Amino acid sequence: MKHLISIEFKKALNKRFIIFSLALIFLPLIVILPIINGSYVFHRAIDVHAQLLTKSPIPLLFPLLLVQLYAGSYANEKKDNYLQYVRPRTIISKYVLAKGIVNAFLTFLVAFLMIFVPFLFIQYIDPMIGYIYYETEFFNPVSIGTFEVVAQNSVLLYGIVYSLWVGINGAIYMTIAYLLTICLKNKFVALSIPFLWWFIMNFVTAVLWIERFSPVFTVFPFSITAQPMWTIFIPFIVLILIIATLIVYIKKTRKVWNE
Repeated sequence: MKHLISIEFKKALNKRFIIFSLALIFLPLIVILPIINGSYVFHRAIDVHAQLLTKSPIPLLFPLLLVQLYAGSYANEKKDNYLQYVRPRTIISKYVLAKGIVNAFLTFLVAFLMIFVPFLFIQYIDPMIGYIYYETEFFNPVSIGTFEVVAQNSVLLYGIVYSLWVGINGAIYMTIAYLLTICLKNKFVALSIPFLWWFIMNFVTAVLWIERFSPVFTVFPFSITAQPMWTIFIPFIVLILIIATLIVYIKKTRKVWNE
């Protein structure tokens, strides 16, 4: 299994993956930060970080951005009949599991860095260069939402915990996308479903006046008043149940073995 995972990492870490990952991590700092700097009143570095994410396309397109990384790897190999060459050399179920592990880990890593790198720059590097303008006369910080309670204890802890939260959610969504490429023949449909879920459930929760359970606001809670911490786990638990259901379905229908 370790050998299979190692091979998958080598296949995944190509030039396209690295360039796209670096774009996700650094473009908000390069493009969005100059726009919001001076356009909003900031009192704390974490206010800048929250506004940076809010004004970026990340909250709106979260699953759509991450699906470009490695979630479609199985579907691509199935389309190219590559799996026919894999079967004689290894146990196909272990091969598919290795691809799933690499997909989840790489998605988690990129999503984590997408949040944590801007946090590190804004919180610790910018004070040394003084690029961001802060209001110093009247200190009236705006709540950053549900994770404000973590920031009150430690700003660094907030940066780590929140980045981990986004990373885990990214891995969960892309695991669903990966499993759907096994269940469905149409790659485009399979990879689109997580984004459609993200978009539609955001609309549904708004219509039902339960925005605090929206996928968007439970992962990026900056545009909603602070909610109890337990609320962010409701959509998360639903996603875990979806993953469990897909795994059971794949095993029962022997989708991997019969391809």
